[in-house]
This record gives sequence, structure tokens and C-alpha cells, in this order.
Amino acid sequence: MKVMIKAFSIFVFLVMVASCATTPRVLPEKYNLDNDLEAVDQISTFEDITWKKVDKHSIILRVNWKDYYLLVLRRPIFSMSFIHTLGIDSANHSITSGYDRIIVNDSTGTWYYVIDKIYKLRDWEQAEEIKERLRKN
Repeated sequence: MKVMIKAFSIFVFLVMVASCATTPRVLPEKYNLDNDLEAVDQISTFEDITWKKVDKHSIILRVNWKDYYLLVLRRPIFSMSFIHTLGIDSANHSITSGYDRIIVNDSTGTWYYVIDKIYKLRDWEQAEEIKERLRKN
């Protein structure tokens, strides 16, 4: 009987671990900007990229000195204040949401964050507005 209870306990534990590992993460509602911004699946042919942090879940990219994009990450970057370098893990000259990743190097190592959504921004002013809006919420 004790063996059955132990076996059942281990089985329940394994089911709980497996269900937690397969449960998709849900982004906070403040990152659902589909009604306010133009969602794009991909950013193509970029050369010069600069970035600015918005918060732990998002960054703004400036591409080719004139185009601005908000990248919303699937999970937060907990070491955002201590980033040494930030890069993009992409197989070609494009960034695709749901597939490509942001690479973060900090004092603890290298971390990868999948890009969940990409939004096209009109200009720098809109980038600043969105940054302030996301920081307030």
C-alpha cells in the first residue's frame, strides 16, 4: 500500500510539472496594442540597429536610422538594468515575430528571449508615447 501511495504521489508530481512546462505564457494585457498600432510579422533588410529599453517585456528598435519598431518579448528580461550587450538571433537579414530571439549578455551569462509581437511605429514621437504608456501601466 505504501508503494502505491508513493507511486501515485510521484505520478501526480510529474503530471503537475509537465502541465506547467507546457502551459503557454500569457502576456499582460497592456502589451496587446493591436487596436492602436500596426502589427507586423517581420522586419526586413536592416543594417543599422539601435535599441532602447521600454520595460522588462519590451524594447524599441530604430532600424536604418528612420524606422521604429516596438518588440514585445514572450517573457520578461529580469536583468534589464545590467545588460552588457543585446543582439538579435536571426538566420537572415530579417526579424520574425514568434521565431527570432533577442540575445542578452549580462554578468550571469547569455539569455535568449523570443520576440512575441512586433509593432511598427510612425516616428520617434510615437515611440516615446508608447514607451511612457507602457511604463505607467
